[in-house]
Amino acid sequence: MIAWQKQETAYVGKVQLADGHWCKVVLVGARTNPQGAMVVVAGKGGEAVKPRPFADCVAAFTPDTVMEVYCTQERAFGDRGLEPPDLP
Repeated sequence: MIAWQKQETAYVGKVQLADGHWCKVVLVGARTNPQGAMVVVAGKGGEAVKPRPFADCVAAFTPDTVMEVYCTQERAFGDRGLEPPDLP
């Protein structure tokens, strides 16, 4: 399960890639927005590499991670009337 944190209007979660590396997924808008979910990976020396849309990276994640990201995105920004994520 991803430990999501709310940062202003975004939801940020530290996520493990299928190859064992870690990244952050940042949710900022609905799934209809191609940049509504972005993946941020640390580069050499810890600096961030240019964020990439989550939809372009789904093959790098396990299926359960993909499902949780999309469900959280829908709850946070979707128009289906789902309860927003309950975060501390």
